[in-house]
Amino acid sequence: MYAQAIERIEGGPAAGDVVTVVDARGQFLGRGFYSPKSAIPVRILTRHQDDTIDAAFLGKAIEDAAKWRRELLRLPNNDTTGYRLIHSEGDGLGGLVVDIYGDTAAVQLLTLGMKVREADIFAEVQRVTGVKTVLEIASERTQRLEGFEVKTAVVRGPEITTLNFKELGFTHEVVFGEAQKTGYYFDQRDNRAMLETFAKGKRVLDAFCYTGAFALAAARGGASQVVAVDASAAAIASAAVAARHHQLDDKIELVRADVKKFLPEMAEKHDEFDIVIIDPPKLAPTARHVEQGRKAYRRLNSTAAKLVKKGGLLVTCSCSAAMRPGEFLRTVGIAARDSGRNVAMLHLGTQGADHPVPASFPEGRYLKCAFMRVT
Repeated sequence: MYAQAIERIEGGPAAGDVVTVVDARGQFLGRGFYSPKSAIPVRILTRHQDDTIDAAFLGKAIEDAAKWRRELLRLPNNDTTGYRLIHSEGDGLGGLVVDIYGDTAAVQLLTLGMKVREADIFAEVQRVTGVKTVLEIASERTQRLEGFEVKTAVVRGPEITTLNFKELGFTHEVVFGEAQKTGYYFDQRDNRAMLETFAKGKRVLDAFCYTGAFALAAARGGASQVVAVDASAAAIASAAVAARHHQLDDKIELVRADVKKFLPEMAEKHDEFDIVIIDPPKLAPTARHVEQGRKAYRRLNSTAAKLVKKGGLLVTCSCSAAMRPGEFLRTVGIAARDSGRNVAMLHLGTQGADHPVPASFPEGRYLKCAFMRVT
């Protein structure tokens, strides 16, 4: 519930307390955790007046999330042991994110209400999933807003040095402590699978490749060559391990470089690719950053479009929730014209089904992955 929707607060609740929300007539609307410093002061966890938000409630919600992923999405399975178990509001647990990496769970507590119940949450995640190790992952911006501090660390089970898991049949090993977000971007799984179907015989550039998941998919799909670029030495090292493990290192050239400098250098050489993938970090983190984000996406996509052969594909992504899909696509279209190209959208991908979003919360549908034919 956003701050502007609240008329008054009664009873003097403390940060992290369970509060009840009623309408102007006193009718029950819901119950959730109170976060007075947040733009969303109440994260509604239940619409049922008889519910008590306690350890049993949290455990049941985690069980439900695991159950429908297992039955509907077949997660985990023999080919995919890495996935999102809890996606905040999409699983009725606003302020909680849990990713599974084989025998390890990575937990982010994004509200003080979740933080003060961390012992119950860690225990229930381990009980429901059977993982050996539970990590707590820091989210500095959110923690600063909520008023608590977290350091990324193991909180239950044996210490680990790497996150080991499978996705779409690929084995991944990400160094814990040098990983981004909770460790990996499970939200792009479906988009990587689609890319693989387009890759046969193609020369592919994977920019902002991180641990090389798009590059691996392209190589397995029959790409003639894949150039994968990222500024992170740890990410490039992880990508190299995966490429060797799957005997695809002869097809994948890994380059450690600043993508924003690398792309213009390639354009100046008039180098071209059949498929160019750009999956940058969040360039518009909040609504007040949308204008600067739009400029950054425009520059990036303009240069990328120059590197695509006539009739080739530009696969361009944005994980900025503040930039809505229509605005992002318009920006890409303008960027293409800047480079003397036209683009036609073949497909607009979004986050995978293990990242559900309430129908009434479209802002939660943050990921855009546009497959564009370039002419």
